Amino acid sequence: MDVRDFLFTPLGGDLFLLEITARQEGILAGTDKLQAGARELGLKLEWIASEGMQLERGTCICRAWGDAWQIARAEEQLLGWIGKASGVATAAAQMVSRAQGRVSIVCGAWKKVPPEVRQDLRRAVATGGAGIRITEEPFVYLDKNYVRMFGGIGPAVRRARALEGRVVVVQLRGESAPLAEEAGEAAREGARILMVDTGKLEDLVLVREAALEENFRDQVKLAFGGGVKKGDLDRVIAAGADIVDVGRAIIDAPLLDFSLDVRR
Repeated sequence: MDVRDFLFTPLGGDLFLLEITARQEGILAGTDKLQAGARELGLKLEWIASEGMQLERGTCICRAWGDAWQIARAEEQLLGWIGKASGVATAAAQMVSRAQGRVSIVCGAWKKVPPEVRQDLRRAVATGGAGIRITEEPFVYLDKNYVRMFGGIGPAVRRARALEGRVVVVQLRGESAPLAEEAGEAAREGARILMVDTGKLEDLVLVREAALEENFRDQVKLAFGGGVKKGDLDRVIAAGADIVDVGRAIIDAPLLDFSLDVRR
């Protein structure tokens, strides 16, 4: 027997007002799941904040009525829908704010999390203002494995270029040739976004210099990824990036802290 069956018996059909409040500053995310979860528990929602709301310490984001059992279950379940999502949204927003419009901040790491939470974190990234794709245009992304299977940058890009109306994005790692040569070959074949995915700023500088020397800098955007943190952003921008793919620094963000309290 669950001991709460015994504990809650005297409370009968009494109803209680609960409030969920933020215990730290951040960006609220996960409200769709919060609302669905509250309704599934049978709570009577009085008010719920909107997705993307700027939170201060003490901001109330949800108010609802329920009986003792519903309140107990709400405390077990509801905070989980917003804690992680809001942490991710907050980290994304901080990165976007730090960039100050100088580069496009994107995060594709949501694709690497378990399927059960993938869409929740995808939406959280977007709620925080970061891109969930490397470009908003239709595109083909040629990662290292595609390049390996085609035997090099050139054949892979040529095949992708046969798809009309799509920007070709190619990952550069210096495997088939030195990075500068890979960049030049990709640009000559028609790739429009060159993704330097080594995490080494010197590699980004090398590709930028090659683009300037070979006069294709205006034809391409340079993307950079690999362990980028908020404190790295200014140096990445100075090295020549147009797009910065931030992975773990966003998707591994800690939970944003919330509290559920009975008010009456």
